[in-house]
Amino acid sequence: MAKVKAMVMEKPGKLELREFEKPHAPEDGLLLKVKACGICGTDKHMMTGKATWVKFPVIPGHEFVGVVEELGPKANDTMNVIGGPLKVGDRIAVTPASKACGRCFYCLSMPHRPQLCSNRRVYGLANCENPPYLLGGFAEYVVVDGRSWAFKIPGNVSDEVASLTEPTSVAMRAVERALNPGEAFSGQGFGAGKSAMVIGAGPIGALVVAALRYMGAGLVIVTDFFPKRLEMAKKLGADVVIEGKRPLEEKLAEVQKLTSGVGPDVVIEAAGNPKAFEDALTFVRRGGKLIEVGHYTDTGVAEVHPFYICQKDVDIHGSWAYPPMMFKDALDFFSRTSLPVSDLISKSMSLEQLEEGLNQVGTENVHKIVIIP
Repeated sequence: MAKVKAMVMEKPGKLELREFEKPHAPEDGLLLKVKACGICGTDKHMMTGKATWVKFPVIPGHEFVGVVEELGPKANDTMNVIGGPLKVGDRIAVTPASKACGRCFYCLSMPHRPQLCSNRRVYGLANCENPPYLLGGFAEYVVVDGRSWAFKIPGNVSDEVASLTEPTSVAMRAVERALNPGEAFSGQGFGAGKSAMVIGAGPIGALVVAALRYMGAGLVIVTDFFPKRLEMAKKLGADVVIEGKRPLEEKLAEVQKLTSGVGPDVVIEAAGNPKAFEDALTFVRRGGKLIEVGHYTDTGVAEVHPFYICQKDVDIHGSWAYPPMMFKDALDFFSRTSLPVSDLISKSMSLEQLEEGLNQVGTENVHKIVIIP
């Protein structure tokens, strides 16, 4: 049988390029030829041992898109397909997490938050010791089963940009967590013309900036320690950028001057640093909203004064992943926007260069790296 390549993370710090027998599509799913897969900070956390919940070995990579090479006879009946029935040759983006089980506490009690399902399986984080093995995007093929979501990619969106669908969904969900439907005149939450501040302009933070601009923000302020990231934030819609190295008092004074002396309506923490969360609570105005989206792994403890939360009457929301239908919103955004989202991709690299790419993620001059198997 034909062989296909995949990069296996045997354990933290150890990658091995392995060959597997090329599988067939499952009866209720499909065989996807991977066209592009973005490197996520979570992939790096796995490599450095910070993703302690992962059961190794795994084929990492959850930001993948590709072409349907083989379609199971029941695929269109069992999968959630957005954009019409699937056929061989279609380009699709696949959500990392499987469909919600519909039976656990969270599915029964909070069906509007399917990302909290206790029984989700996640591509790129699933153990690959047993068939079907190919369950991650850093491979030539991924076996996509019937519990999956598939979204057809618009014709004017490139494979590389489409690989940003997953992190863009994270960013858009973070902004939506700040919405207050039905309270347009109450001065609460995010809405058209409202002020927002983003702390951290890495890939997620930069995409949060783009989402804010796309969704009608008025003033968008961004702070980060890296000048290149601030430049990218400006490209994607930031009105004002502030160097993170400046003293907090200086930054606070500038932000308040820009917001009529009160602070932003919404502050989104996307840096993934506990100190950034402390700062976010300082910046947000009284009666505002603070969205925490930066901590997908545990990076330590923040010192928080509960008095500030009470005195500011502030709403604090966590933002974990997204409902799967957010993929449709992200792909629509790519198809419609004039923002230069493709500029966020710093490099395209081969599968064999994955370790090199992981080492570069998070460095000053690199925004997003895409692997082209």
